Amino acid sequence: MKAEIVATGTELLLGETLNTSAHYLTGKLSSLGIEVDYHTTVGDNLERLEQVLRQAIGRTDLLVTTGGLGPTVDDMTKELVAKVLDLKMELDASSLEQIKQFFGRRKAPMPSSNEKQAYFPKDSKILPNPIGTAPGAIIEKNGKTVIILPGPPFEMRPMFDNYVWPELQRIIEPQAERMKERVLKVFGMGESAIEEVLGELMSLPDITMALLAKRAEMHIRLVARSSATTSGEALDRVEGEIRRRLGDKVFGRDQETMIGIVGQTLINKHLTIATAESCTGGLLGAAFTQEPGSSEFYLGGVVSYSNSVKREILGVSEENLKQFGAVSEEVAKEMAEGVRSKIGSELAVSTTGIAGPDGGSDQKPVGLVYIGIATPEGVHAKKFQFYGERESVRQLTVQAALNEVRLHMLKNERRL
Repeated sequence: MKAEIVATGTELLLGETLNTSAHYLTGKLSSLGIEVDYHTTVGDNLERLEQVLRQAIGRTDLLVTTGGLGPTVDDMTKELVAKVLDLKMELDASSLEQIKQFFGRRKAPMPSSNEKQAYFPKDSKILPNPIGTAPGAIIEKNGKTVIILPGPPFEMRPMFDNYVWPELQRIIEPQAERMKERVLKVFGMGESAIEEVLGELMSLPDITMALLAKRAEMHIRLVARSSATTSGEALDRVEGEIRRRLGDKVFGRDQETMIGIVGQTLINKHLTIATAESCTGGLLGAAFTQEPGSSEFYLGGVVSYSNSVKREILGVSEENLKQFGAVSEEVAKEMAEGVRSKIGSELAVSTTGIAGPDGGSDQKPVGLVYIGIATPEGVHAKKFQFYGERESVRQLTVQAALNEVRLHMLKNERRL
């Protein structure tokens, strides 16, 4: 089954409101095996909305609309759907009573304009809206299904979940093909490098694979279309091969995050950690503390932005600062060891670099970063060269620092 989502509202076109409903609906429809081919956004213009609705109904099996169900003259989604499908508008007495009760509970008279919200295309299946005054509707005609939903997500989502979802399960044949999705998360490899390593896996007949570039990581999106059992088996098989080829570059799956994985591993291993930051200015410590239960593993940190703090608080030697500079392997190591000693944690991680846009040179360009890791066994540092604007460099540094902690724990685990 092919589907299209049409969102109405000039505020969406102007960027004043983010269209989160399209993202939500696409995920729900896709999980039923419904292929969403188009997202269309149209402003509060009746002529253009009618044109969009005619086009959508003509090229798809299922049309889902959001918005345009209010009481004002420019809220005309239902009326235009009725026009396109050649259906009359009829008053639904039950909906009108519910709207009156909505205002009654607020001890306010119902404006006469709200009565239009109780009119629907003939033979509509009405979708109640206990939260607001705009009921939705499902209309089926000539092999086409149109689902009309309110615009506000806090009204749309419960209406979809409680009333539309069961209807879609009825409309979709029980034996129909389903879509199952899985996302593998990768750090430290670019899109072209991943594609080269995965090779023929990118064009398997039973799995659709897409590479999605995120700010500080790459996502490999796998989609299988078949029965629930066989699609799960196919995804397991391909995921195993991807992990074999990419190794430790794959750090998580689906809803897992780098900080979530690192934090949980620290808890499981009963390890504590501290941070010493320069170029990240506290972002790494903030990442650790955003995790619930972080007090179990994160003891604290030092933001040593100036050389004087590096010397006086962390014990970085004046000799290394002069000879190698603040952005160097030697200083990164001393920062990590200094904060570990000062705070008393098992592990410590440090960041020092040039986030830009100024401050770089031929020898030390903008984006140069050193990350140090101090452990009971010793201390080491690694050099990175990141690219992008200042905030990108800082966020990439945080992700790289977390990844270095993750890799250290993985390496130690394999030695046991």
